[in-house]
Amino acid sequence: MDNYIKEETMSDKDELHVSEASVYIDKAKLFRKVDLRILPLMIVTYGLQFMDKLALGQSSVFGLKTDLELVGQDYSWTSSIFYFGYMFGNLASVRVLQIVPIGKFVSVSVCLWGITLACTGACENYAGLLAARFFLGLLESVVSPSFVLITGMWWKPEQQSARSGIWFAGNDAGAIVGSFLSFGLGHITGKLSPWRYIFIVYGCITFVWSFAIFFFLPDSPSKASFLTESEKQYYAENMKNQKVEDDWSWDEFFSCMTNINFWLLLGSVVLSILPNSGVQSYGNIILNNFGFSAINTTLLNLPGSIIAWIAITASGLIASRKKGLRCLMISVCCIFAIVGGSLIYKGQTLGAKLTGFYFVLVQTATFPLLLSMASSNFVGSTRKTVVSNSMFLIYCASNIAGPQLFRSQDAPTYTYAFRSWVICFCLNVAAAVAMAINSYIQNKRQQTSSDGDPEFQYLY
Repeated sequence: MDNYIKEETMSDKDELHVSEASVYIDKAKLFRKVDLRILPLMIVTYGLQFMDKLALGQSSVFGLKTDLELVGQDYSWTSSIFYFGYMFGNLASVRVLQIVPIGKFVSVSVCLWGITLACTGACENYAGLLAARFFLGLLESVVSPSFVLITGMWWKPEQQSARSGIWFAGNDAGAIVGSFLSFGLGHITGKLSPWRYIFIVYGCITFVWSFAIFFFLPDSPSKASFLTESEKQYYAENMKNQKVEDDWSWDEFFSCMTNINFWLLLGSVVLSILPNSGVQSYGNIILNNFGFSAINTTLLNLPGSIIAWIAITASGLIASRKKGLRCLMISVCCIFAIVGGSLIYKGQTLGAKLTGFYFVLVQTATFPLLLSMASSNFVGSTRKTVVSNSMFLIYCASNIAGPQLFRSQDAPTYTYAFRSWVICFCLNVAAAVAMAINSYIQNKRQQTSSDGDPEFQYLY
């Protein structure tokens, strides 16, 4: 069979064999091979990115705020400015991701952000920390939109929800590793403060990992050395998104702008990330304010990371079983978070507040579900690029706003922030229901319309 694929000139009979090549592919074996080669690279990279984001929060309870004399909203702005850089990076990557090899682009960005993170440990004042955080956000902005495109490139739409959940769960794997590392680094005594070691060690680990990405993450299935020629042919014939096209379609762009699901998706991103950004930036401070010591807060993050990992992985696997479960899982996760936010806001005991904090972490599963919907429901390189980068621009804006809900005048209870969380969770349930209803209506319309594509169905 491979002989037919490799021939440059073929007869009509031979072309028939080529078009039928995918029939003889063991698809289960193929995607298992892809899972084992591509997913580990994505999981570790996403885990390192999350460790690097958490480094600021971990450092905050190990002397960073005191050493750099951060007062008032200074700490909140050091968290928010990261996402100004992230936003500028996303704007630039809209076009760059279409014209450069995606694997190499990711590896270079990871290398540079590792260097930037390590240099953050040398900051001596508030201005230096702001500059380091801005450039860190600029460089890290490449990974998430790239991974959305990579997911659409390597897996079928019905597989993407589970795979998105798996690589996104790298966040929590990174949080678990980071908790142990920060616990150990927090005990260091010497000329440098413990928070400086956190940045230096995390940065060096990231720098080394960038070389693994460079050598082992293919730019596309057609360039993957671990695939056979017939497997590459399968991708070429059956996977519409197996490569990122370098052209721009204004028709696809305007179709996104008039698609209700596009706007509902963006609204749901806002409602998911506003609370989640507060958890990332203030999680250690929240636990510290509950009455736990700096060292103990790092350990208390461990069960929270495990809960979030279970929620992300389980919701992704369940959602991939059949159409209609993604929006349902978003609603279920938000209901857990509503209960959790209410316990933090009104709970009278330490146990109630800690339980509420862990319940809130279940809602971290909503964002990977939204990413999988973006990857599955928008066909075409321009559509995918617009949707992906729009999502991450909104993601940045929400992450900028999220820490600002923690007003210095509300410390240490931060009732305003927790009340805002509960409102976001409730509205996100409504957004998920609206997306499910609209997708159902659009699918029915596609099936009955002569102008529609009956083969395309929204996966919600």
